[in-house]
Amino acid sequence: MLGNDFWYKTLPVLSIGIVIWVLFTLLFSGFLGFEAISFSGIVIIISVVCYILFWIITILLAYWKRNIFSMLSFFVASGFSGLLSSTLLTWASTIIRLELVLGFFFAAFFVGVGAVIGLLILGIFLRGRISERLIYPLLLFGFLLLVIEISLILIFGYNPYILITSVLVLIWFFFVILWDGSRLPNTIEEGYWMIAVIDIFLDMINVIIRIFIILVEIFSEQ
Repeated sequence: MLGNDFWYKTLPVLSIGIVIWVLFTLLFSGFLGFEAISFSGIVIIISVVCYILFWIITILLAYWKRNIFSMLSFFVASGFSGLLSSTLLTWASTIIRLELVLGFFFAAFFVGVGAVIGLLILGIFLRGRISERLIYPLLLFGFLLLVIEISLILIFGYNPYILITSVLVLIWFFFVILWDGSRLPNTIEEGYWMIAVIDIFLDMINVIIRIFIILVEIFSEQ
């Protein structure tokens, strides 16, 4: 159903990107034997700018079917994603015991990957039954959630509100993944295998991050 491009291109490149993300997340948060990076204002600004820039380049190259160049840019973008994700592990280590942070991260990782795979498979089976117009209300709702969450973080910092928004974002992502799954066979057939890599990668790391935040917040409350 998905063809050779998925099994021999999308899946291997996606796997490498996930490994890069995990390694960079653990490396810069100090869990691989090195000291955690200190995020000053200028470091955060540079990291965010590079993160956005490389993801834009990766997506544009993928839409232009410059798949090899998109793949190389994707690996760099995965590294910057890990760099920014490391701030969550650093934050978590300030409110729960350090030894639990790594356990929660890998618990979130395996649950998240399993959930995304399951929802993608369900989306594939629902192919043709999910309207393409569904993406518009999904994008609108996702944008509103993003604005609300960023506003709460800027005003209050990491706080119990992040638990509520993370649950809502997680539910939102479940619907996005179903939509991505329903489009996946067409995406591969049309030669956009790097678009499939990007979609699934972003789905996975965002679900993993949200599950991790939910676990940390629940445990910290207890």
